[in-house]
Amino acid sequence: MTNVQLGEKLAEGVYFNTIADDRYKTDRISVNLLLPLDSGTASENAVLPFILRKGYRECPDFTQLNRRLNELYGAYLGADVRKIGDNQVLNLSISSIDDAYALEGEPMVEELSGILAGLLVDPNMPGGQFDPKEFELEKQYLIDTIESEINEKRAFALSRAQSLLCRDEPYGQNRYGSLEQAKALTVEQASAAYRRVLSTAQVEILFVGCGNPEPAKRRFAQAFANVDRKDCVSIQSKVVNDIRDVQKVTERYQVAQSKMVLGFRLKEKAEEKQLDALRLMVSLYGGTPISKLFVHVREEMSLCYYCAARFDRIKNIMLVDCGVEKENIEKAEKEILHQLDAIRQNDFTDEELENTRLSLRNNFRTVGDSPSSMEGWYLGQRCSGTACAPEEEAARLDQVTREEVVQAAQNVELQLVYVLTGMEE
Repeated sequence: MTNVQLGEKLAEGVYFNTIADDRYKTDRISVNLLLPLDSGTASENAVLPFILRKGYRECPDFTQLNRRLNELYGAYLGADVRKIGDNQVLNLSISSIDDAYALEGEPMVEELSGILAGLLVDPNMPGGQFDPKEFELEKQYLIDTIESEINEKRAFALSRAQSLLCRDEPYGQNRYGSLEQAKALTVEQASAAYRRVLSTAQVEILFVGCGNPEPAKRRFAQAFANVDRKDCVSIQSKVVNDIRDVQKVTERYQVAQSKMVLGFRLKEKAEEKQLDALRLMVSLYGGTPISKLFVHVREEMSLCYYCAARFDRIKNIMLVDCGVEKENIEKAEKEILHQLDAIRQNDFTDEELENTRLSLRNNFRTVGDSPSSMEGWYLGQRCSGTACAPEEEAARLDQVTREEVVQAAQNVELQLVYVLTGMEE
């Protein structure tokens, strides 16, 4: 059984969220620092989680910290940078077994939350600055991460399409910032960024597991008691419905297989009921192995190696991406748009619709399969200002009619055709 309590205020702009589920045998605690995604601060923000995970006052170096994690049954410590809507999310997380399964009855939740709180509010900063050596290592890691994005061509193409489609919005920024900014970072700049982020970010703490969250709640309330939080930011994401002429952008790299991404905006902002219809429509179009894009474009016509559609509920944009041979790019684009027109014209069977509905419901059920996916779900809910359980959204799909699916397809408009292809001979 899952018991969810969201948005319990611990300090100004600091919220504790509990997702208790007795199916798990572990506890996962994460701290998420939410900030408006800004081109001027993205890189200096992005380096912070990776520096912070290296140690704190009680365990000032990574060796001591790793030893402590191993003592806690091999506790896992993670750091990440995400982009949710127009916001940059700096993430630190820790996970291990619950108190109930500790051999010596160790207070695992207390210990885990103590480490995470220490890393966040009491980092190893002699003289008020990060250790220069550790900073240079993590700065290089950030540079390498940005430079290596081109190596994963599908993800790179999707990221470039987002940047082009939302070029005048924060969402168009890279979550890690720019390579130029990363290379120019100084330890003084990163240290100042840490103090700014700690005092201004919206903080969402999530406890996901089978244990008692109260020790974690107390630890973080104590940790933020002495932090000046008077100038907290207000996070939000803007939905743009400004329909423009279609952008057509081709970029050339050393690639064996071309990538194409089609970007769509909504002509009119969707309300909650319409968003449910859009989710179902996008899955019918290209979100499952029984979708129109998979069955017709990939399987029957063999135009693509993969072809899928995805919908960003917060930003109200749809992306279709595919891997395609250079000579099939135009044919694939035409057929992808043709399959969307088919849905707009009500050209799909009741069986296709119901099978898509069933597939989506199954996807919602899998959200609870791991603490990390539950964390991601409820963090997304907090970022969008909603508080729906996966089962609630699954149930709402049953209320979506065929006519609403058709209307949803008619509300999306092509705005971008991005192609990543090989060098000209």
